[in-house]
Amino acid sequence: MNADLERDLLEAGDGLGDVVAALRRAPQAHVAPGFAARVRSHLPHKGGFVRVRSRWLSPSVLLAVAASLVCAFVFVVFLVNQPATSLPVVRLASCQRTDGSFSSSSAAPYVQAFAVTVLAKDPSADRAALDRAVDTLVRSQDADGGWGNAALSARNVTALAQAEAAGVARARASHRRGLRYLRMHGIGELSASDLVREAKDAFARLDKSCDAGLVYSVSLASRCN
Repeated sequence: MNADLERDLLEAGDGLGDVVAALRRAPQAHVAPGFAARVRSHLPHKGGFVRVRSRWLSPSVLLAVAASLVCAFVFVVFLVNQPATSLPVVRLASCQRTDGSFSSSSAAPYVQAFAVTVLAKDPSADRAALDRAVDTLVRSQDADGGWGNAALSARNVTALAQAEAAGVARARASHRRGLRYLRMHGIGELSASDLVREAKDAFARLDKSCDAGLVYSVSLASRCN
């Protein structure tokens, strides 16, 4: 025990002499010379700092974390690169009725071209749904190649062109007949971009209380590229 500390305790009185006596009887620790140096030599050092080994920093754990990050990145890129309509198109197909149409409203004939265009332009769409939708247009085509009026005929011809481009064989003959009808009656043809603009205008005026098939057909067509 330090001599100065012993003297201070004895001078303080108040029974501290017993404490001093007890400290004298306690075994004193004697550390061999060089003990601290030997302890430090067995500690792993790197860059002047003690390196703490942890199972969370093991190579296998770090590799698993890196793999997870890569998978997450790939998944995000996959989602970003998907057509914006992919998931709603599934819902559109689920609205298709047994006759191939998508709406029970009076506007159903006018939205069929929008639905066909959406299904034809989205590679993830159900091909069977597209085939049935095209069949509906083919069945409803008049003997002269039109569909009752200029606006509906021009719109359906454009939709059949999209279906033909998507590989629907049955659309070809109906599309050719529709083109002849338009030319014979002096009706201007619509491009795919014209059809999209029509869908955007229709969607702006659309009553959102309409049945789901009509709403999906118009809204998705307005977003086609």
